[in-house]
Amino acid sequence: MPSFFSYLLILLSSLYIWSLNKRLKGPALKAPLLTPEQLDKVSYDEIDLTKTVPPATQKGYAVVGGSGFLGTYLVRLLLSRGETNIRVLDLRPPPPEIISNRSVSYVRTDITSAVSVRNALLQPFESTGSPPSVIYHMAVIIRFWERNSFSWPISYGINVVGTKNIIAAAKQISGATLIYTSTADAVLHSAKSCHVGLDASSSSIVVNDNAIPLSSWGCRESNYARSKIISERLIVEANGQKGLKTGIIRPGYTITGPNDRLCTSTLMMPRVPIFGKRFKHTNICAWDAVSAHLLLEDALCRIPEETVGQAFLVTGKSPAWSMRDTREAIRHYSTKPLIFDDVPELAIFFLAHIVEFFIYLRYYILLPIYLLLTSRPPPPEPRWMGESVYLQPATLEFMADITIDDSRARRVLGYQAQWTTEQWIKYTVDEIQSDRNRGGHGLQLKPIE
Repeated sequence: MPSFFSYLLILLSSLYIWSLNKRLKGPALKAPLLTPEQLDKVSYDEIDLTKTVPPATQKGYAVVGGSGFLGTYLVRLLLSRGETNIRVLDLRPPPPEIISNRSVSYVRTDITSAVSVRNALLQPFESTGSPPSVIYHMAVIIRFWERNSFSWPISYGINVVGTKNIIAAAKQISGATLIYTSTADAVLHSAKSCHVGLDASSSSIVVNDNAIPLSSWGCRESNYARSKIISERLIVEANGQKGLKTGIIRPGYTITGPNDRLCTSTLMMPRVPIFGKRFKHTNICAWDAVSAHLLLEDALCRIPEETVGQAFLVTGKSPAWSMRDTREAIRHYSTKPLIFDDVPELAIFFLAHIVEFFIYLRYYILLPIYLLLTSRPPPPEPRWMGESVYLQPATLEFMADITIDDSRARRVLGYQAQWTTEQWIKYTVDEIQSDRNRGGHGLQLKPIE
């Protein structure tokens, strides 16, 4: 009798692992969307960055996080349409080509400090004698790989406390408008890969602005996603307080362009591990993402009854592309050979849980020692691990077909994406290979400040 149950256990375990492997590998791949000949004909020369955005307002603008990846795109677009009063609030100054422009000023700001934020936002522009009336909150820390509770204070401190401080300062500016950059992750279901068929819909996600708010069980597991959900609630609740108008843009699935974490990292890493290549996503070029922000600003003034205190999903012009097709298009345009290493998804899945368990165990072993000697907890992960800390279960949330429906943003805001997937891939490759962008890429691990 014991042997029967042993064989049954082995059979059920084998069946479960087979089902898990099938789910992790994703749907069967289809033929590439574009042939090499079609990719050769791609051009982005006809794109006019200011074509789909409202004209200059000559208001005072504050871009919190204006030295970051998406923030620099917004500042450049504001300059392109002729704005002359732009203030960047960040821990680091923006790139030289931005800070050298006479229309841009920079104030070093720590958003976790209410005093620092208040001093930076309430300071009047010399040219107008008034503080900025339009505030874009784009500052964020994106620790997408972690879900441990001991790492939570990092994401909470910057993404949530920082948002509270910005709201408090914005309410002191008469008639101010506050636009928050969130993420599609705030409304995407968790992949729940281990359920293997019990919730098959989780491996194929279509999301729009009418989606029912997720429960704490259904939302994405990373501390980053959870902190953005809380921050969104703060932004919505702040609308109307002391005359403040607020709105939210949720770009997704991945924001792409020079210095991003998808295309640029593929070009700059010596070897690129490839897994989850069958899954398809709708992604958005950074230029389209910041255009949506300017359209929301305009709509908050023009049609407040349809926009204030609300969030809008936005994505790119193209249908969903598989990770394989995206990487192969990058390789097509690259002038240097790119080395792709196929890694079995099942192996990655188990390894991610081992890495997470090691980090968890290390932290709690060191905790009493650090508290005794320094009165502070240990860092959330060892520095020697470098970017290998990314290999944790929360990172694997991308392993699902994700389609974002931004029809509401197109209807209400007049949003119109200009960049197709093949265009932003070619644009990114061209910019990186020309050495015009030296800001690194989004998968480089940055120190916590």
